[in-house]
Amino acid sequence: MVVEKSESTSKATTSKEMTFASVLKNPIYQRRDVLYALTPPTGFLHRTEQKNELVMELAPILMGNAVSSVFVYGNPGTGKTGLILELIKELEEEAKKNDINLKTAYVNCSENRTETVILLEVLNQLAQDKEYPKMGWNRAKAIDEFNKVLDELQCHVLVVLDEVDYVLKEAGDDILYRLSRINGDIKSQVSSIMISNDVRVSDYIKPRTQSTIGRVKVIFAPYNAEELMDILKERARFAFKEGVVSEPVLKKIAEIEATRDGDARKALELLDNCAKGAIAKKRTKITLDLVDEADANLERDQMLNVIASLTQHQKLAYLAILNNQKKIMGGMDVYKLYLETCESYNIEPLTERRVRSFVVNLNETGLIQSEVGWLSDLKKKTRKIEVTLDTALKNKAIKLIRDSI
Repeated sequence: MVVEKSESTSKATTSKEMTFASVLKNPIYQRRDVLYALTPPTGFLHRTEQKNELVMELAPILMGNAVSSVFVYGNPGTGKTGLILELIKELEEEAKKNDINLKTAYVNCSENRTETVILLEVLNQLAQDKEYPKMGWNRAKAIDEFNKVLDELQCHVLVVLDEVDYVLKEAGDDILYRLSRINGDIKSQVSSIMISNDVRVSDYIKPRTQSTIGRVKVIFAPYNAEELMDILKERARFAFKEGVVSEPVLKKIAEIEATRDGDARKALELLDNCAKGAIAKKRTKITLDLVDEADANLERDQMLNVIASLTQHQKLAYLAILNNQKKIMGGMDVYKLYLETCESYNIEPLTERRVRSFVVNLNETGLIQSEVGWLSDLKKKTRKIEVTLDTALKNKAIKLIRDSI
């Protein structure tokens, strides 16, 4: 039996629903992919100084000389990876013109966190006629194969280790030491670039390695509001149809992100979220009122993603803090509440020292605010912990943790 909808019901339904056809008809986007492209459509803005430094450091490769480890530092979203990958393409083209046998390998260390895995990943890119497994090889075997392949290739090799701070913190600096000392032992020449999001990365490098790696450091500073404005304006020109986004909107987004991390990726993500908000509201332009709304939605999503990525015991510690009724609690209360939370879930608790490290981590990720100060309830100086989430987000966080433990 077919039931016909009344006209009023049909209108009510369509006013709430979106269809692919309605999105395609909306005159907002021209080329949305431009907002997320690693390489900007007309090149990198405000990075000429860094590009010139890197060109000078990498030029010796074209003269047949290896380059000691070049370190590139900067916060996420400051153009490090994109600019270096663009430079590598230029270097490869120039090497080809000059009959220089150059091979390059790019490894993201957030996904490859040990020396063995990194060497195998480099081998997979250099020796494409062979296939190396991600697991099953010990360190000695990987090193032997790495040296053997480099002997066979007899070329110049440039290795780029992106987000190298991950491997340095978790597995040590053996990979840096190896790459810095390998020339002379093999028939190829090896150069390397290390990219780090952590400007304190040198703290994780041992003195013996510090003395062998290069001292060249290229810094990518956070973008300021004017620079972000230029970047947003350029991408918006390609991403949106004419007249969709105004300068006041771009200026507001640039100022918001400049006061945070100067992260161009986050600024572009916020702009994209504003565009999606305009489409959802069936508007033909991105207006100023959409910026705050889109920013709040992104902040919530990011917070919940961070919470979802916590380990089980980090979640238990955070749940204990969230369930506390006081606006500000003392640091010594956390472990007691954590023990009670573990007991309620029938989970064996960890030591107090481990839980203290969780509190530091929660503070660093922005899930709590923690500082040493005077707590009037206890009438003494102690670590004060405060949850800054609004009520709605706090309730979502509690539900997410309870569902995932």
